Amino acid sequence: MRIVEVEAEDAVLAEALRRHGVEVRRGAPVVAVYGRDRDILRALRSEERPVLGVSPPGVDARLAALELREVPLLPDLALEVVDVVRVEAESGGQRVVAINEVALLAAEPASFVRYSLYVDGAFVFNDLGDGCLVSTPVGSTAYALSAGGAVVSPRADVLEVVPVNSALRRPPHVFPSDVRIELRDVRSRSDVYLIGDGAEKIRYRGYAAVAKAGTAKLVVRPQRPRAAPRLPPSVQLVKRVVEERGPLTASEVAALTGLSPRTVRYALEKLREAGLVRSTVDPTDPRRRIYMA
Repeated sequence: MRIVEVEAEDAVLAEALRRHGVEVRRGAPVVAVYGRDRDILRALRSEERPVLGVSPPGVDARLAALELREVPLLPDLALEVVDVVRVEAESGGQRVVAINEVALLAAEPASFVRYSLYVDGAFVFNDLGDGCLVSTPVGSTAYALSAGGAVVSPRADVLEVVPVNSALRRPPHVFPSDVRIELRDVRSRSDVYLIGDGAEKIRYRGYAAVAKAGTAKLVVRPQRPRAAPRLPPSVQLVKRVVEERGPLTASEVAALTGLSPRTVRYALEKLREAGLVRSTVDPTDPRRRIYMA
């Protein structure tokens, strides 16, 4: 898809979009969000339209399709919309929605949580530890990964249960997304909460269930495989840094790689000629160019 009109509340982003030919209006078919992952997640939890994440310069936001300095490229970018799983947790009549994960955790630090996991009414295991996470595929690279979970393809239609610091060494479990995950018999010396995306929380009240609650739509930049040309080691290093951290100026690449400015300029020119990086004028400083994969 090519984006020609969006709804954007942030003044900085709206101005940049208008300057480069993108119409900004209320009710547009795409919602553009400027900020970090937490800001993009907030929109995905409630928004039914596709959400386009734009990160500030130098901010690593994994849910953003582009950085603010890449906005001049937006009218020509071929983007796509992917469905991401949205989950809802319920306990005692309260509800919390999440895109990354729902966490069952004690209110006080260093408090063990004891619980039983059931799936569609069938017992799976008992556990004792810091709690557990019910993660979506998108959330599998966030809190769930640091807790020992597996990395799941964003296109997989599954939910992952990840015990947090399990004293019984319970492994992560992956289930189809249409199951109902139940957390029963929860005990702790402190209050226990269900927390959605680290942002919203409800108190556990005797019983909790987590289930898929439809999908949100995230605008992403598709990764297309390209034939890898034979490149010198210094050029390969620059390519990897630009892919992982771009957009970057030549001086920023030099600082990250430790290579000389001359070597960086040579590498960027070779990569540009091979079609492996693109460059554009830096909107924040027209005297510089920025490079991106």
